[in-house]
Amino acid sequence: MAICLVLVGFTACKKAEVAETPTSEAPAQTQEQAQAPAAEKSEAAAVEEPVPAEEDYIVPKEVYEIGYVQGGSDAYYQMQADAAQYTCDKLGVKLNIINAEMKPEKELAAVETFIQQGVDAIVVFTASAETSQIGAQKANEAGIPYFIVGSEAAPGPGVVTSTIKGNFVTGGAMLGKFVAENLPGSKVAIVEGALGQGIAEPFEEGFEAALDPGSKVVLKAPGDWNAEKSEEVVNGWMASYKDGDFDVIYAMNADIYIGTVKALESAGKLNNPIKVITHNGRAEDLDGVAQGKALVTLANSPTYEAGIMLRIVISALNGEEVPKVVETPFVMVTKDNLDEAFGWAIESSWKGYVYGSYTAVK
Repeated sequence: MAICLVLVGFTACKKAEVAETPTSEAPAQTQEQAQAPAAEKSEAAAVEEPVPAEEDYIVPKEVYEIGYVQGGSDAYYQMQADAAQYTCDKLGVKLNIINAEMKPEKELAAVETFIQQGVDAIVVFTASAETSQIGAQKANEAGIPYFIVGSEAAPGPGVVTSTIKGNFVTGGAMLGKFVAENLPGSKVAIVEGALGQGIAEPFEEGFEAALDPGSKVVLKAPGDWNAEKSEEVVNGWMASYKDGDFDVIYAMNADIYIGTVKALESAGKLNNPIKVITHNGRAEDLDGVAQGKALVTLANSPTYEAGIMLRIVISALNGEEVPKVVETPFVMVTKDNLDEAFGWAIESSWKGYVYGSYTAVK
């Protein structure tokens, strides 16, 4: 695991100091801060929280303009874009958003558009690690700081100012350890996310490495972060399923979880004998844990991550030194700690910007 370092140089932000924390576990105070309310607020309680004093958070030195390439249209991408807009509005920062629709050519076209617009920084949630490397080269040539969020660029000459994301290998290992401790000797099938994006593969790497010696992955197929495709994948498996083929499915996000459970319920195999583990921490998979349809979910928050991302981007534009890699936290959620899940509420972006904890890595 990369060596965790305490981030220094953020003198403009007393409450935004970074605690040195293990990447395998989210800090307890961060979980509470990012947690969304369990029920809707009353009309009186819905009044917006007062903005902290300027000395309590990083204030943009200028009216910055940021170009943000939204990876696609599913819930994670859309929530992160909406949350980034929410926090930029609070800060007086102009945010231009282009949805690349998970198409590499649209992603590069968006980067080129932002370069032509002369934005102060470009942030990309990439659909392809190779594409984001090309984007980094284009931004470097234009002298514009280039950031990756929620994903990563492939190795190459293009320089990424900072990459802001969870440690996917560590996250996968947390789920693998859960299987090793609670379901030893399992045969696991994985419904993967989109391959080539730099997300699904490291999750698998960490997951498989943490399994107990008696467990193994016996089947894989990409669900592309999509419920319908994932349902088709699992329906195909169920058509030829024989007892003992596999007994656990790792569904790689909330949408994949939805499709997986639908197929298993149709086949009468959910928890009979096939167990489901998943991740995202969205309402759907958290409800699944509460109802016993999933044993565990690995919760993270695109909205909280959006706030941390903007803190890094604005710090860099203010002239501060920022880490090359910023790891946002995960938390394992079972029936026993549902209240510790990160919230996906838009407002958690502001909490991430002002108060959120992360781990700086070299």
